[in-house]
Amino acid sequence: MKSSTKVFSKFWFLALAVCLTGCPTTEGLQQPYDASGAAAVAPSFVCGAEGRKEQFMTEAAKLQVAKADAAKLYAISGAESMDVVTGFAPARDRSPTVERALESVAMNPELKAFYVEVDIQNLGGLNAELGHSGADVIFGEMTAITERHIQKLKPDSCSFRHGGDEFSFVVIGPSASQEAIEATLQEADDEIRKYIASQGLSEIPHPKHLDDPSKFGAGIIFGVSPIAGQKAAKDVYGVADKIVESRKSQ
Repeated sequence: MKSSTKVFSKFWFLALAVCLTGCPTTEGLQQPYDASGAAAVAPSFVCGAEGRKEQFMTEAAKLQVAKADAAKLYAISGAESMDVVTGFAPARDRSPTVERALESVAMNPELKAFYVEVDIQNLGGLNAELGHSGADVIFGEMTAITERHIQKLKPDSCSFRHGGDEFSFVVIGPSASQEAIEATLQEADDEIRKYIASQGLSEIPHPKHLDDPSKFGAGIIFGVSPIAGQKAAKDVYGVADKIVESRKSQ
């Protein structure tokens, strides 16, 4: 009987992990009101993937599942999987992270948070020149360069791949500033273009702009959106999207 109960518990946690994988949420991660009840304590910020695992481990502890066993079940479920090309968190973690950032800055006016959307310029050209596997290697290096520059900033950051040629970051901390983020992204683009040149790819044509040499090669195009003052994640994305699309047309 005990054996059956143990097996049932394991399968129950596998089901919970799958739910967390497909249905990310910040519910259960809210911090309680302070002891005086006068004001809510601002939640500590975590990235979406970390939040999912934290929620799972919390529920496991409530049901008296050993921490090591819960961690194994979480890993078996595939909930910890990252994008294979970039090593970034998958798209499902982006919105919960942005929503948590919205909540954090609303409760702590001194906290600054920004959403960064990045497009790979001319991924189609890289695919045509190198094939998808070869282009993935270049893509991975371009995202790694960008992330290194973002991580040089003092504020915390979370990284996501949310589309075929798109990846993104949430940058959050008291010292975060749009000017510093845009400056470091420009430095990243400069380094990326030097890397592209070192690979002999500076002259590969853009399939959609065959007559425009300024579009040849590869780099990044980015847009930075302040998170404070926005109502929802879709509003944050909309600001960054418009900047990216405007820069694509230049």
